[in-house]
Amino acid sequence: MLAFFALSAAAAPRLRYYGVDAGQGDCSLFILPGGETIVIDAGPEKTARRTVRYIKSCGVKKIDLLVATHPHEDHIGGMRALLAAFPVGTIWDSGFSYGSFIQERFYRDIKKRNILFKTVKRGDTARLGNVNLQVLAPARLITGTRSDANNNSIVLLITYGNISFLMTGDMEREEYASIRPLPGATVLKAAHHGSSSGMGRQLMRDVSPEIVVLNYEKENSYGYPHKETVAEIRRSGARRFDTADGAVRLYTDGTSLIFDGKREIK
Repeated sequence: MLAFFALSAAAAPRLRYYGVDAGQGDCSLFILPGGETIVIDAGPEKTARRTVRYIKSCGVKKIDLLVATHPHEDHIGGMRALLAAFPVGTIWDSGFSYGSFIQERFYRDIKKRNILFKTVKRGDTARLGNVNLQVLAPARLITGTRSDANNNSIVLLITYGNISFLMTGDMEREEYASIRPLPGATVLKAAHHGSSSGMGRQLMRDVSPEIVVLNYEKENSYGYPHKETVAEIRRSGARRFDTADGAVRLYTDGTSLIFDGKREIK
């Protein structure tokens, strides 16, 4: 088990992770030891201004890597605001064509700003400073499912020292089946806002996380997180943090994990 410590003034955390409260949507921010920044998804358009304000409040001046896990509005609706607010070095995209106005506008904005753009797939890797990034999915194009966009999400493992973060987008059971077993990780960003279609007992056994982060809005119309997911997290013994209660903030020196006193939800 990891050592967990309450954040104090004397602490000197290196990698900082923020599960941003973007309402009913996903947005995650990593500030790396060398000052590099990674943003994964941007939440929906309706909370975009709030999302930008929060990221700025974390001291971010630029985004080195911006990841669009898949083209649903609750993940890329806020991209236009992010691109207007911050210089962006590189964008990683799932490459899944959804054909929506939001996705087309996102691509137009990228081209207009001449941002380096890359479609990533399983096996792609990168290193930013002392942090390793490994793309686990998509492994292949998945079609004919209830949500093909979800099932072609980018799934990304971010590792610093002995601490790792598994970022799952809106992966559902079909994409999980194409890449299982998943590697173990210290922190799991729950797939598909805690939907039972994205989370299950085998996935939790694969990853065996110490912490699960759930991104959702209270009283959302989808009923997220589903009771089956909540039960599996409880059964696993992992700590659970929900962005519905405010931004989730975790810090690590690559050995231990520090949290800032946010209430654990049991």
